[in-house]
Amino acid sequence: MGKWILLFFLTFLANAGSAWAFSTGFNQAWLKNAYAHQWEDAYYDQSYVEQLFRLTEDSKAQILRIWLFEGSWLSQFEPDKRSGTFKIRLDVLRNLRHFLKTAKKYRVKINLTFLDGNSFQYVVDRPDLAQFWWNVFNNKYEKQKEFYEFAIRPIYQLIEKDFKDVVVQFDIANEVNAITQFHLFEDPKNAMSSFLCKMKEGSPAPVTASLGWGNAEELFFAGFLDQACLDFYDIHFYNDQGEISQCEKYKLLSQKNVVLQLGEFGQASADLMDDLQSFVTSQFLHKAKECGFQSALAWRLIDHREAPNPEGRFSYVTDDGRPRPAYWIFKDLSF
Repeated sequence: MGKWILLFFLTFLANAGSAWAFSTGFNQAWLKNAYAHQWEDAYYDQSYVEQLFRLTEDSKAQILRIWLFEGSWLSQFEPDKRSGTFKIRLDVLRNLRHFLKTAKKYRVKINLTFLDGNSFQYVVDRPDLAQFWWNVFNNKYEKQKEFYEFAIRPIYQLIEKDFKDVVVQFDIANEVNAITQFHLFEDPKNAMSSFLCKMKEGSPAPVTASLGWGNAEELFFAGFLDQACLDFYDIHFYNDQGEISQCEKYKLLSQKNVVLQLGEFGQASADLMDDLQSFVTSQFLHKAKECGFQSALAWRLIDHREAPNPEGRFSYVTDDGRPRPAYWIFKDLSF
């Protein structure tokens, strides 16, 4: 891992004015209830985006994480007659621009996440999609290069040209280890490394591929992710104690200039409890710093879905815009 990435984070933290030398942020992931469609004209809502950034700025969070190609059914793309393949939909690019301009206005930095590993559960029963992703992940018939050229590279070019001071992180795939459960890799470790290294090419900001749920920590310490393909590591924790297991191991890695991010954290309980969320928020933020993580991103700023919404237990702000008690804990610890 190059020294420049550590310097990047240190510079970013200094510019953010954090007395902790530690960054906080929120996951938003998708807008309203528009998973896999949020960037389309029919779903994108600029007034809602403004609300998100006002809340993020008020909370003193430095980073907001948003997903781009979430959903594995390729709804963000359309056929391209000129290339004979596909291209990113024009409304997706246009609304992404609106979003990033708004981030710049509110001086919020962005983690842009390309894929959602958990969505690949929906591919297994769709032979056409399963074949597409098998070819991309395993570099069959030049499909990996094609996906990079027509999906990833245009985003890098957009950020390089207009938003290099806004997008400070890329996550190639949220909880990338989830993809391996669905048998889409011929040789999970080597094919994963090849895929991630290709997707990282030419990135204008540091790149990761986050690990979460299941055996994420086991895979991390086993070296499942090739260090040469990533600039920093991003790991997710959910429990009701706000604990980061194997804290000492992370601390030692941090002392060796390995950059770590607690990319998602939250409670494990299925109940909506203000006291629990407040406790878990405080614990995770303190533990992340203690264990050598450079940043921590809470899940989730607003989880906006039709009632009843059990996922609302993670929201720091209610659907009608009222901050829950944990929001104020987060804000107090984000100075």
